Amino acid sequence: MIGPDAYVENAAAMWTAVAVDAHRDQTCFRAELPRMTRLILRAPMPADGVSRLLETASPDKSAVVEDVFGAGPPESSVPIARVLRMPVMVRPASTVPTVADRDVRIVRVAEPDELAVAERTMVEGFPLPALLPWRRGEALPVGVLGVPGWSVWLAYRHGEAAAAAYTYDDGRVVGLYWLATSPEHRSAGLGRALLTRAVRARPDRPFTLVSTDAGRPLYESLGFRTVATTVWHLRSPARTVGPE
Repeated sequence: MIGPDAYVENAAAMWTAVAVDAHRDQTCFRAELPRMTRLILRAPMPADGVSRLLETASPDKSAVVEDVFGAGPPESSVPIARVLRMPVMVRPASTVPTVADRDVRIVRVAEPDELAVAERTMVEGFPLPALLPWRRGEALPVGVLGVPGWSVWLAYRHGEAAAAAYTYDDGRVVGLYWLATSPEHRSAGLGRALLTRAVRARPDRPFTLVSTDAGRPLYESLGFRTVATTVWHLRSPARTVGPE
């Protein structure tokens, strides 16, 4: 089975497609986004190194260091909003049965207005504090619709946008990101239906993701297994930056 390195390299390639600036070296991948600096370790780093990475991010932005190697909380004066520990999960290549529900329609997004609906569903449904308030095109610029390997999925229930996620196929594995359901549509099986649709689109590829505690039972029921625990070090911006 593939290991956590597959998630690291998939995430780095995915963020490169939407970053204002991105670069990597042997130890770390760095992506500069409009309101966030995303850093993903590619090799083990001690806690004080994680702290120094956070200090390099602009104080106007949120900063996240993802560490699949599991360093402890950094010892630093850098204000850390929180430290999260989450499973890195993988699923071997195979298909899954279709989930049928006549009240649910799942589409692969193909046009800008529907992309904005999916983006908002993810940002507000997860929710993603670093991207609130939601601004159209900031998290998912329209250019992703033309990026090879990138697919945005949107689920409608009773005709309303209800759940969304996106996947990125890097040629080796498919990464699943930001699977979210709007509060008023939760507990209706939308996460399973949407994930099943995404897997059936690429049954020849292994899948990888980082799970929340709430999502883990769903992923395990669909054949995902934990291969590592990633530690996310999150730093809030020193001040809020308003719209330009």
